[in-house]
Amino acid sequence: MKDPRIPETPGWLRILRLGLLCSACGWGISFWFTFVPWQNAAEQLRAMGAKPLHYDPLLDYWLKMASSVFGCIGLASALACWKPDAFEGLVKLVSPFHLFVGTTLLVAAIQNHLTPPRHPMFIPDITFCYLTALLTGLPLLCGKERP
Repeated sequence: MKDPRIPETPGWLRILRLGLLCSACGWGISFWFTFVPWQNAAEQLRAMGAKPLHYDPLLDYWLKMASSVFGCIGLASALACWKPDAFEGLVKLVSPFHLFVGTTLLVAAIQNHLTPPRHPMFIPDITFCYLTALLTGLPLLCGKERP
C-alpha cells in the first residue's frame, strides 16, 4: 500500500479540502453548546430526540467539556483545510478518526435500538462521519500524480 500524501492534483486537493471543510463545520457547530445556557442546550437536545433534561450541574459540565472538545476538532479541521501541507500529520488522521467515530455511532445506534422517527439525528451523524472519511481518505490514497 502506498504512503498517503497530500494530493498534488487540483481536483483531489479540492475533494480533500471539501472533506476537511465538512469536518470543520460538523464538529465546529458543537461550540454552540459550549456557550449557551443549560436551558437552551436542553431544548436543542430535546428537538434532536432526547427526553426532557432537567438541570444537573454535572451534566452541564460534561456537555460543556464534550462540546468544547468537539468544537476544537472542528477548529483543527479548519486549519488543516486552510493549509493541508502544513498539517499533513493531522490530515492523515482525519479519515481513520471519522471511520472509527462513525462505526462507534453505528454500533451504539444498533445496541440502543434507535429509530429515525424517535431519534432523528443518528442517521445524519453516522452519514457525516462516513462521508467525511471518504472525502478525506480517497484523495490521500488516489491523489498523487503518477510518474
